[in-house]
Amino acid sequence: MSKRIAELRKQRDALSKEARNILDANTGDYDEKRVDEIYAEIEQIDGKIKREQQQLDLEARLATEEDDPDTPAPRGRTEPQARAGDEVRTLVFDAFVRGGENAVNRLPENVLSEYARQVQNAQSTGVDSEGGYLVPTTFSGQLLEAMAARGGVRSVASVESTGSGEPIQWPTVDETAEEGEWLAENAGATDGDVSFGTVMIAAHLASSRVVTVPFALLQDAAIGNFDAMIRRLLSARLFRTTNKAYTVGDGAGKPTGIVNGAGLGHTTAAGMTASFVWDDFTELEHSIDPIYRRASSWMFHDTVLKSAKKLKDADGRPLWVPGVSSEAPAEVNGYGYTINQDMAVPAAGADSILFGDMSKYQIRDVMDVTLFRFTDSAYTKKGQVGFLAMLRTDGKTIAANNKAIKKMRHAAA
Repeated sequence: MSKRIAELRKQRDALSKEARNILDANTGDYDEKRVDEIYAEIEQIDGKIKREQQQLDLEARLATEEDDPDTPAPRGRTEPQARAGDEVRTLVFDAFVRGGENAVNRLPENVLSEYARQVQNAQSTGVDSEGGYLVPTTFSGQLLEAMAARGGVRSVASVESTGSGEPIQWPTVDETAEEGEWLAENAGATDGDVSFGTVMIAAHLASSRVVTVPFALLQDAAIGNFDAMIRRLLSARLFRTTNKAYTVGDGAGKPTGIVNGAGLGHTTAAGMTASFVWDDFTELEHSIDPIYRRASSWMFHDTVLKSAKKLKDADGRPLWVPGVSSEAPAEVNGYGYTINQDMAVPAAGADSILFGDMSKYQIRDVMDVTLFRFTDSAYTKKGQVGFLAMLRTDGKTIAANNKAIKKMRHAAA
């Protein structure tokens, strides 16, 4: 952590505690103007922290992994072995990205033999001169991590990776109404079988579309960590594609979105086609069984958060409350939230807010990300090379009877 971020967090912590002390000391009559000023200052500081962290991340990507003493070695290998293995995979992959299979074949024999040994039991994509190439596990994992770091559904859902792509029957069960029994002495217990259901999760193919890179950029040896640049481009595209499907997908050749899999928990009052009040959050919250509320959170578009920050209860207390420290997340009505820009904005008949246990949405990835490199005439005549990433994935809500996640719907026009 930089000194700059540490200082900003101290300022934020002090402001958060000041706001909390004001609210706790006064139930109705308090300095509302000062609290609003504090919240505005906190938002500005949060923005500065985010930008500072982005700059640090950018600078870190310019450094090689070998220079990072804090990178832990994978289990079962010593740190020198882990670094040597990562170095070989990065070297081979960088050669492939820049020059294709011919560039890989020109690498020293000891490098190629070591690489072959490392991947002999790994996934193969049918390597050919201009076809798919094994994406190093580090590259694939970092790409998926980058997708999760962008927020949205993947950041809060349950994610499972499988080694094959056949459909899986995921079990579901609703135990919210089940209970045991009291027995008289010597009386026998009665049957109480659990009613299991199943949800089929398949493997749909998501594409980043082709990213074109000029020859000159690939040939410039001064540009290090080229794989990091490709990863940023591909992860952004795959995130937008998959998150939209994870959110509102109809299940036809794509995941079934978390909104479509959620039960209807609350509808706003007539006339509130593009707005909501404090009571709407409370109604949606209590549409979820308490057994699920313990792990619940909100999900909505940033437009909803902006409006929620302006809501106050009958005593003038705000609905949105910043975390009491930089490590604690801000809350809406006592629960954390996830910003998802693929959620609907408030409008007539729109489902704009989700509440519930978001881990009940199951994302399934099949193997690793597959990367393709193209140098056919369509790209060569433009002085370009094409890159395409593909991910087999699916997602569905697996809680029985749609009780774990509920949605709020705005009144019809």
